[in-house]
Amino acid sequence: MGKIEKIKNYYQKNNKVDFPDYYILGWESDAAQQLRFQALVNSLDLKGKRILDIGCGTGNFLQYLVQRFTDFSYTGVDILEHMIANAKRKELKGTFLCVDIFKANPFSNNEFDAIFASGTFNINLGNNKKFIIDALKLFNYIASETIAFNLLNKNSPNKEDNYFYSSPDEICELINLNFPNYFKLKVVEGYLQNDFTIVCNK
Repeated sequence: MGKIEKIKNYYQKNNKVDFPDYYILGWESDAAQQLRFQALVNSLDLKGKRILDIGCGTGNFLQYLVQRFTDFSYTGVDILEHMIANAKRKELKGTFLCVDIFKANPFSNNEFDAIFASGTFNINLGNNKKFIIDALKLFNYIASETIAFNLLNKNSPNKEDNYFYSSPDEICELINLNFPNYFKLKVVEGYLQNDFTIVCNK
């Protein structure tokens, strides 16, 4: 089974009518999802920025952003049709596209200022480190300033086999090895026991 099929199968199981967004997205609670968003944004000023949300799900990150920033433009992409349909039903001020950018990238060089990916690398695909580096190469082409993503911490007390776990040191070393002296990296920890965020600034 390919990585896209694994991801689709995981989220299709959570696609239940009248269940909250955080459940459909595979998060443990709405509060945890909000903390992840806060860590992704961290100290960034996104006013007036062009934002691309990878694996946008049902549009919750855009709902978070509109409460904190103004004048930005937002595009969200997801490989799951039901996620995009749910996001569009909210009639948010943003663009939502059902597309696999890893297979057929529709975006041009530096089309966005910042890329965010929440939960994109969490499912155990068997080759997650390669997936992360391949994704960063693509994100680096699309984004002119910042790439921020989160991962599950291998020190989590409740690990499950279907998820990928790592550590900040491991991921920073991986990035520096593949992008030597390129990104200025910032690690955000402490907001959740089983999670950490990496912010890559050009």
